[in-house]
Amino acid sequence: MPIIFSMIMVLAGLLLWTPDLSFERLKAFYETPQSQLIQTPESLIFAEDTNPSTTDAPTLLLIHGLGSSLQTWDEWTRLLKPQLRIVRFDLPGFGLSSAPTSHDYSDAADLRRLEQFIEAKKLGSFMLGGHALGGRMAWLYAAKHPEKVSHLVLLSPEGFPSEPEKTLQTGVGFVPTHTYDTPFYVGLMRFALPKWAVRAVLESAYADPGLMTEQTLSRYHDMLLAPGVRDSMHERMQQSMSIDPRATLGSIHVPTLILWGDQDRFIPKSNLGEYEREMPTAHAQVFENTGHLIQEENAEASVTSFLSFIGRLQSSESGSNSGNKTSANPN
Repeated sequence: MPIIFSMIMVLAGLLLWTPDLSFERLKAFYETPQSQLIQTPESLIFAEDTNPSTTDAPTLLLIHGLGSSLQTWDEWTRLLKPQLRIVRFDLPGFGLSSAPTSHDYSDAADLRRLEQFIEAKKLGSFMLGGHALGGRMAWLYAAKHPEKVSHLVLLSPEGFPSEPEKTLQTGVGFVPTHTYDTPFYVGLMRFALPKWAVRAVLESAYADPGLMTEQTLSRYHDMLLAPGVRDSMHERMQQSMSIDPRATLGSIHVPTLILWGDQDRFIPKSNLGEYEREMPTAHAQVFENTGHLIQEENAEASVTSFLSFIGRLQSSESGSNSGNKTSANPN
């Protein structure tokens, strides 16, 4: 009986075994005329730089979340490129960017690598946006470099512990915990990652799973099978520790917009209250019938909110310069 069980397990492993796809194959399929490979001290970064027709357009730098890639911003880029220069990239260890040579996935290391990419791109002042993990990187960067960031937009940003862990903040202050749960099957994904497993996770990121297309599913599956991504993701999930974000968030005075989906199952909408408490001048908007992937599931509404936000600020600045008072309060 044990021999039969062992044979069944070996056969199942062979059937489910999912090797990495080749970089050359993925690059040939996903690169566009705007694609670039940027060498930084710790990684080779796959990026896209979409220039509008006007050379003096503001720049928007976008950072994706855990397990994602720069393509998560496809719709934002399509809708915004007539007005803005859009720079987006695969974080080191995700998509088609190589893993960092240090294999260090602490906040300090993430911030250092973001600084390296921005320096390599020679970006001056820019607007900065991030989703989930990318949101945490965005507010960390804005706190350290306020002179570089003109506007900050955070979509379901990481930063505060999940609901069960909030008890750790009572009485004794903030107790560091692992940012991500890493059950045993997360380690197994390095060897077996069938498409149906990716579908199950991705569907839970939508309020309406019917909006997830086969093309989107294939893209997420491909990017998770990019060379070294699963190893890097596993390392990150084991290393990442939550920090007390309150002092850092309180130091940010860059105009900030925070967007959340009311049916976010990954980072609960209740976390928005924490951000509003620490960033009282930030504007916030919650989208109904929207899950975790706001920029994909509700691209047009979230872009409209972003444009309205920066438009109000520009109107306020113009009014102030002319001696008029213009409200910049959210709708």
